[in-house]
Amino acid sequence: MDGITDQAVVEKVLAGDMDAFSVLVDRYQDRIFSAVLNYVSNRDDAVDITQEAFVKAYTKLRSFNSGSAFYTWLYRIAINAAIDYLRKRKTRPEDSLDDEKYTDVGFEPVSHDPGADPEKVVIRGEQIRVMRKAISSLSDKLKSAVVLHDVEGLSQEEVAEILKVPVGTVKSRVSRARAELRYLLRKYAG
Repeated sequence: MDGITDQAVVEKVLAGDMDAFSVLVDRYQDRIFSAVLNYVSNRDDAVDITQEAFVKAYTKLRSFNSGSAFYTWLYRIAINAAIDYLRKRKTRPEDSLDDEKYTDVGFEPVSHDPGADPEKVVIRGEQIRVMRKAISSLSDKLKSAVVLHDVEGLSQEEVAEILKVPVGTVKSRVSRARAELRYLLRKYAG
């Protein structure tokens, strides 16, 4: 089913071919996971939210408007699930065993990659952590726009369709998000 359109796959699923939905999962799971991960900044949570988004999409497939692109509809579901997760998390903070306060200090595993430069790995990891922290501090509206446009590489028109706002609003939100990120990153860098 590689050459088949999303709409044709949706029609197969609605006609009773439940296995056909796996084609859509295969096509979009990495992109959805990436968008959600940039939104929530935790891999385990992003996996759960991505799975939840696909389950919601499957159960609500009859409400899909064939006049729009399937992946924009799916992205909207995923972003809403991420927003819901973040709202719930704000009301009850969670403590994870992966937090830095629980890790052993002074032990670094041996790298199996002879070309790995530990200093660059640490610097890159810190840059990613700081960027995710900065993105997570943005408002939901700005975060959605900048993650979908700048991180996921969607066009302004696609982001507008996902967020259900005019293209001009997307341009404005991306611009404001970038300005806030520049300010936050300068602040974090000292």
